[in-house]
Amino acid sequence: MSKPNSINELHRQYLVQSLWTAPNREYLLKLAGVRSTSRILEVGCGTGVILADIRRKNVLSCFGIDLDFTSLCFAKTENPSNLLAAADAQLLPFPDQTFDITLCHYFLLWVHDKNRTLREMIRVTRIGGAVIAFAEPDHRARIDYPSNLEEIGCLQNLSLINQGADTAAGRKLAQLFKTHGLVDVIVGIYGNEFRRENALEAHKFEWNYLRDDLAIWLDEEKINQLFELDRQAWSNGQRILYIPTFWAIGWVNTST
Repeated sequence: MSKPNSINELHRQYLVQSLWTAPNREYLLKLAGVRSTSRILEVGCGTGVILADIRRKNVLSCFGIDLDFTSLCFAKTENPSNLLAAADAQLLPFPDQTFDITLCHYFLLWVHDKNRTLREMIRVTRIGGAVIAFAEPDHRARIDYPSNLEEIGCLQNLSLINQGADTAAGRKLAQLFKTHGLVDVIVGIYGNEFRRENALEAHKFEWNYLRDDLAIWLDEEKINQLFELDRQAWSNGQRILYIPTFWAIGWVNTST
């Protein structure tokens, strides 16, 4: 998915993604023992969508970092009480054991050095605290059906690679969490529901960004042909678009 042209479009993209993962985030935060006094850090907070959701649970101390200053300004405008900083995830500007829970959401796929980033997330989390990756997709295992739409997935994956994404980020979560000494690690994968009443809305959202991705490889006529084939497949209930998306939670070892 190519990057949106405006901060409002980017925020809308993050909002839609947050709806996909909302029920499982609730489960994972409960598992992590979140309470109103918890100190929480989101690494790669973007426009603040996830922080806003956590704050609605009456968590008072919500921190976020991101490299994109425009996104941070938007997040601060939306939620002035959030504590935000422009910072690199690979060198977090916090002392050791500052937070009870450190988390990210659709973030590690964009990180070149995941090992260093996770080490930093662990470092700033208190002993016994939780580290959570709410959602990391595995685009390499993407399913497009009917088969005449497989070209869409192949070309969109190439576009993601060109943008610097790791299209196999999701499948690496289990090894990543266990390699760095987190304990009681739990890894899962999201299921999908395909509801006909939501089909055309899903099609519209996907194609808001898909045209830019495909324009690198295809002319306008071919893109329009794929658009119409895709629309018809969604309309008649045939369309399956599934990108396996993983989550993981682990705790900082009390014996470390």
